[in-house]
Amino acid sequence: MTQWNRDTPWRQGYLLSVDAIDTLGLRHALKPEQTVVIVATHDCDLAQDPELEPHIELVVGCQGDKDGNCTHAKNSRKLHVEFSGAKAFWGEFDAVSKVAVDKLALSRFFPCTETRLTPENHAIFQMWLASRYRRSAFPDEFERRLTSKELKLAEKIAKAVKPHGELITGVFFDVDEGEDLKREGPDDTYVLDITILHAADPDFMKAEAAAMKAAQNIESAFNEKLFIPTKMWQQIELRSCEAISESVLSYQTFKQLKRWRLEHMSLAAEPQQPVLPE
Repeated sequence: MTQWNRDTPWRQGYLLSVDAIDTLGLRHALKPEQTVVIVATHDCDLAQDPELEPHIELVVGCQGDKDGNCTHAKNSRKLHVEFSGAKAFWGEFDAVSKVAVDKLALSRFFPCTETRLTPENHAIFQMWLASRYRRSAFPDEFERRLTSKELKLAEKIAKAVKPHGELITGVFFDVDEGEDLKREGPDDTYVLDITILHAADPDFMKAEAAAMKAAQNIESAFNEKLFIPTKMWQQIELRSCEAISESVLSYQTFKQLKRWRLEHMSLAAEPQQPVLPE
């Protein structure tokens, strides 16, 4: 190829060949022999004239072992996603490892055909890209209470969820039924409903058991810290904590929930990361 037009074979989620990676100087800094580079630019933007949109956005990653806590776009900073085909593998991508290259430079190469994302994993890749710019927002005071070193409830949520990896696809909050209320003092409690969303495939029963176990541990942590000492809810009232399958949750309910992301849960271990709203 020497030109770029709407018939380009490149699509979002396609991988670059080894020749393209080397020619464009895109080797992974820490694992150069395991480098994988994926197209992040949307198909509609790929089709645009290079004179109007001259660059393509790529994400430089590497092959690696699956970490269930980085699957399903649960972590907006790092994604682990599986590629299928003749040479199947798990790819690891960091949100800060995006680069832009000229469309005309890439036009000299064809994408890999032997290894691709499945449609489901392509959708996960899109959600991960979008999560960098579309995050849930919780009241500052609510986050302060949840992440306080005294209560450590955010850490306890992490400990309850992380052992189950990709069996749990997300943790979602409904705070004060979506109303933005200003709370003052420990007796003025936020009302929190937590949904532990679990995978439906390939093992529904195993995933359901994992989500129910996580929900029980979270309920115990909230009761121990915020209810048992005074026999009245303080700071945050945990009204419910339920496990539900992603094959059952309705779209209407989903729209009312906000995702609580893994990076919220690791603040104590990574103090350089601020409490970011979603």
